[in-house]
Amino acid sequence: MRRVYLEKVDIDPESLREFYKKRAIDKVSIDIDAPVVLVGDKDKSKIEEWTKFEIEHRLSHLCLNSSSKVLEFGCGTGRISKYITSIVDLYVGVDYVKEFIDLIQSREDIEKKDTTHFIHSSVQEYASGLDETLPKNKFDRFVISGGVFMYINDEEIKEILDKLILNFEENCIVYLSEPIALNERLTLDKFYSKELKNEYSAIYRTEKEYNEILNILYKEGFELKLSEEFFHEDIKTQTETKQWIFVLKRNRKQL
Repeated sequence: MRRVYLEKVDIDPESLREFYKKRAIDKVSIDIDAPVVLVGDKDKSKIEEWTKFEIEHRLSHLCLNSSSKVLEFGCGTGRISKYITSIVDLYVGVDYVKEFIDLIQSREDIEKKDTTHFIHSSVQEYASGLDETLPKNKFDRFVISGGVFMYINDEEIKEILDKLILNFEENCIVYLSEPIALNERLTLDKFYSKELKNEYSAIYRTEKEYNEILNILYKEGFELKLSEEFFHEDIKTQTETKQWIFVLKRNRKQL
């Protein structure tokens, strides 16, 4: 187990699957809507504050309406999904932890239409489009809320975005909330976290590094509309990392 600064090292995404299975159990015992990043501290006030802040101050950037077609990666147990599905025309939520999808399917407080889909899949598998059972749609909203790319290696993210952009409408909003490194890239490689009481792997990239990855979208007409610390007053008082938000938009007139 190690903490690696600056150097780009790969993490093993599969090693995270067991970690998240345990998180699924912990989330239910604490709060089904707990962001996974907060499950370890078991502070329910922070859990409620996180979601309340996101709903009141951040989701408006998605400009959701009754014609929106939303793809959400890392939907988890539906913390944010439940504020989206009732509004939009189409919603597809993807998570690679089956226990999360089972939980979200059982929730009665989340509106599920015929055009609401919760899918057990990794983002890599979904983006590849090889599974013929998956919905074949184009999306005008793409959401990651709380962190997904932090668990995926750089080259894989680029491959995912290269494939996904083919499924984005000409007019599209991208909403990414990820923890970033404030000063230099930090990789936790099977690092034992006392807070989470488990081995944990994650990549904390700098804002600059994320913009280099997002260049794939910039080249296809997306513009960066927002890049700033997620919270006005930080809930997670950490010195090396902060939760960040990126909002990108592409507006092209339909022919």
